[in-house]
Amino acid sequence: MTLLSLCAFGGKAFAAGPMPAAAGDSFSAGAGLAYVPEYAGADKSRVIPLPFIERTFANGVFLSTMRGIGYQTQLGDFNLSGALSYDGGREDHKENYFSGSDALKGMGKIQGTAQAVLSVGYNIGTVGLSLSTKQNLSHREYGYTFALGASTALYTTASDQIGLSVSAEYGDKKHNQTYFGVTTTQSAASGYRAYTAKAGFNNLTAGLNWNHVINSSWSVYSAAGVTRLTSDAADSPLTKRKTTPMLMTGLIYKF
Repeated sequence: MTLLSLCAFGGKAFAAGPMPAAAGDSFSAGAGLAYVPEYAGADKSRVIPLPFIERTFANGVFLSTMRGIGYQTQLGDFNLSGALSYDGGREDHKENYFSGSDALKGMGKIQGTAQAVLSVGYNIGTVGLSLSTKQNLSHREYGYTFALGASTALYTTASDQIGLSVSAEYGDKKHNQTYFGVTTTQSAASGYRAYTAKAGFNNLTAGLNWNHVINSSWSVYSAAGVTRLTSDAADSPLTKRKTTPMLMTGLIYKF
């Protein structure tokens, strides 16, 4: 489970998707905590640190620990974003409290890979729609994903903004096999039955996010959501829990 997956149901402060084109230069930094599964489908979760640094420029360029290095712009009613990011992969054993899971022993390591993240957003009234894709630039054998998302504001004041977001992720055959399938070699090493995962939607996510503005510099961002594995991902022998909660909170300072 990557931090970008966690932020899929997030809002502006820890955004992973397209945002409106920048109105000017800005710099924000913060830190928080996230409660996430050890891997997609794990029955154990853990608390991990969540650092955040983002620099945006008036010309649309951004540097972000969450979104990577990229460019965003507005074309008519559409918000467009493209970024170079990184996925840390998956360990096949518990390296430490923050990385890996012993439930994956014998499955082999999924290597980290550079990714191109392309997104487009469109607003219909108070509802924001988005379509994004993650394309591996290295280890292309790991496949690719597409995500459909929708978000809306539920409550807005000068100091508090509460929103609702939902998303669905589609993985091609290579991606779903990498993360949810079990080859005959992996089966012999891990004890899990051999399993072939086909292309299709692998998860649905819904969540609430709350941004509380303390003053012109400080704000607190929190989100709570739930992810439900679907289709072949839900039926995988690696999946021990189909529905998992995710929580996060962080303190943000805007310079």
